[in-house]
Amino acid sequence: MSRRPRWQQCVDRVTASASSVGSLDEDVEGWARDASPDSANVRPPRISSAGDVLALAVMSLGGLLGLVLSPVLATGHLIKRRRQQNSEAQLLYEERERHRLSADPDAAVREDDDSHWAAVTPRAPAGSMKFPAGTTRRSGYVRMSDGVDIAVDVLLPPSFGDSATRGPVPCVLHKARYWRAYELRWPARAFVNGGQPWDFMLGSLKCELLLAGFAVVSADVRGAGASGGTQSVVWSSRETEDSREILDFIAGSTGEASEAGPSCRRHRVRQPWSDGRVALFGISYDAGAAVRAAASGHPAVRAVVSSFVFGDVWRELFNGGIMNRWFLKAWCHVNETLDHAQVRKLHPLLPLFLKGAAPAGPRRQQDRFVAEHAGNWDLMSAVSQISFIDDSVELASGETTSCERFSLFPPWKPSLSSQPDSAEDSVLAESEQEQAAAFPALAASGVAVMLISGWMCVTSITACSAFAAFAQPGWRLLLGPWNHGGIQHARYASQARLKKFATYTEITDFLLKNLPPVEPDQQADVTASQLADPEVHYYRSGSSPGWCNSPVWPPKDVEKRPLWLAPAQRLDWAPPEGESSTSSQLPRSTGAAPLLWGGVSRYTAMIKMTQQIEYKWLPSCAIQRRDALLFETSPLEAPLSVVGSAVLSLRVRGAGASDADVFAYLCERSSDGALVYITEGMLRLSNRAEEVVPAHTAAADPPLASGVEARLWGEAAVPHHSFRRADAAPLKPGEVSQARLQLFPTAYKLRAGSRLALVLAPDDAAHFAPNPAATQGATSDSGNEPPQICHSELEPSVLWLPVLDES
Repeated sequence: MSRRPRWQQCVDRVTASASSVGSLDEDVEGWARDASPDSANVRPPRISSAGDVLALAVMSLGGLLGLVLSPVLATGHLIKRRRQQNSEAQLLYEERERHRLSADPDAAVREDDDSHWAAVTPRAPAGSMKFPAGTTRRSGYVRMSDGVDIAVDVLLPPSFGDSATRGPVPCVLHKARYWRAYELRWPARAFVNGGQPWDFMLGSLKCELLLAGFAVVSADVRGAGASGGTQSVVWSSRETEDSREILDFIAGSTGEASEAGPSCRRHRVRQPWSDGRVALFGISYDAGAAVRAAASGHPAVRAVVSSFVFGDVWRELFNGGIMNRWFLKAWCHVNETLDHAQVRKLHPLLPLFLKGAAPAGPRRQQDRFVAEHAGNWDLMSAVSQISFIDDSVELASGETTSCERFSLFPPWKPSLSSQPDSAEDSVLAESEQEQAAAFPALAASGVAVMLISGWMCVTSITACSAFAAFAQPGWRLLLGPWNHGGIQHARYASQARLKKFATYTEITDFLLKNLPPVEPDQQADVTASQLADPEVHYYRSGSSPGWCNSPVWPPKDVEKRPLWLAPAQRLDWAPPEGESSTSSQLPRSTGAAPLLWGGVSRYTAMIKMTQQIEYKWLPSCAIQRRDALLFETSPLEAPLSVVGSAVLSLRVRGAGASDADVFAYLCERSSDGALVYITEGMLRLSNRAEEVVPAHTAAADPPLASGVEARLWGEAAVPHHSFRRADAAPLKPGEVSQARLQLFPTAYKLRAGSRLALVLAPDDAAHFAPNPAATQGATSDSGNEPPQICHSELEPSVLWLPVLDES
């Protein structure tokens, strides 16, 4: 037999090594292993590739150029800064502050500060990008039952140590869609984590967990990072089965398959550093993976922390049946860029610092896996072809599905009905399939659950509904004034800033309560201590900002009160009187972007998480050009706290256009006339048909205020639209229809003397796809007129506010 070439022998050794790593069940001793940066056996970071040399050369040239141009740039920046400080917007803001302080002298001492409600001390130093001394990091591949290799990092806490001076420890598992860690180029890596890969998203949390005594396992989902395989669809059943197999790898298994999984799952021996107890954690996409894995019934799972989880994708990303086009395009671009390891598409200079996803094996093997990612599902192409929740979506495998399957809540059969007469009649009976949904399964499992979201995030509805319907002893709900991902503290009346709340410390304390590193004979006592009542902590902004708490959601003193839309653009606490039919025409949609708000929106901050949210009302664009309708109350006699989701029940009269969109903004008008954005909701009027309200939606809906007629519950209850193609109904000229929409939940206290305002607009072209029927003939004077918003005694339109009674 002829001798094989040397390069082929190397490939054979790489393949054999990957195969043996993937089959390890007893330990990860055969993996690539790095001690903490403080250990003596770690070599200093060094140049390891031609890319490092090129990066150093470019950085050196850039440094010299920057040195020459820095005086010019600094001078220009100072001039620009001075002009901004003297701008009309700055003067207006200062005038507003003077008015506010004169009306409320104590406002200066009540700073809008989202710091923790109790004194807490983070375990890890703020801003540290280095694992605690004594941490052991091991990386490698775990082979799934279908042959796909999943990249995994195992971090062992300093208390465990190489000498195993203590027993096994509990573990926290994180499945990463956006890379479990990042490998930097030299010399950048010399300044981060002693040259080891670093997780810039969750590195601080991992340090907190390690210092608390947890082991941390991070894995790239299949089709992403350094893992092999392809992503056939988001949150696929195969991806959940991967999570179960990694749980088997950590805690051991008998080899029995789950009901949804393959029949070839192998027997695995528990890792010697694992005590068999695992918690799951994730943010955004990763939170969806964590919840689905926790709900799969794996016996090792004891707790799950779900941050900003998408629980009903259609109703969160196609709000009101309108595609959030900006977010979907930006999100898909990020996914594609990371999956193909083309970081230059995020920023042209990024390749000078970032090499790619942290390796878990030989570079050639990782390159082969990245090439496999080209077969990932093209989400944007799929969703661009759909307009309704039941439209078919083609998967990478050629199979079809619909957006109905991307929900963590119980499924139900379509059931259009007349308006219910009471809250009890609106609750959908549990279906036979309910236990197949994630949240009911979690409630039945006894797993401790912590739900985190923010008032400036579309996932806040999911967090509120899941807790209200399914909370069990040991569950927690945390709602802050945060954007998606929890990076910013939105301050409403001014620009957002980085949040101060110690989220990672709060998460670690929650996990310590449910998975304390204790001896096995003490675990019975620990289990008994877990059975604490559910609890809610939410932040209320506006006047007297601060943290509030409640044992339930919604808080027990919240009730719905009506505000009627009235002639002369008023919002009245009493219904309009008189037989005459009055209405206001919704402005015409152009599909362009005559902005109502300047600054950075909640949707932009979902991707560009560090761009500070700020809603600047542009009255010259909105009202003078008649791009919006504005209704407002008389000055409030006392402070008004809005806690929960407002509901807008409209009577609309068709006028020519077969369809239209309504964007409703809830605002506070201060004494100086400025509008402060609070929250919003939207609806495509052709999607106004409703289904019977499911139990989880009804559970988060507060009751009517005392004195309000019970027959009005059908108007006030949170609507649940079908969004099905067969239920779409065009507007007919002269015909009055009811259209109800839900606003995103909030917690905001309006000041006495201010006014509550409702702004109605026909589009948000900066973020949402335009309505084809509404924009057709937009420049003509007749024939495609938008509908009328009715506000008379016979044809009332009502804003239902969830008001916290503080009397």
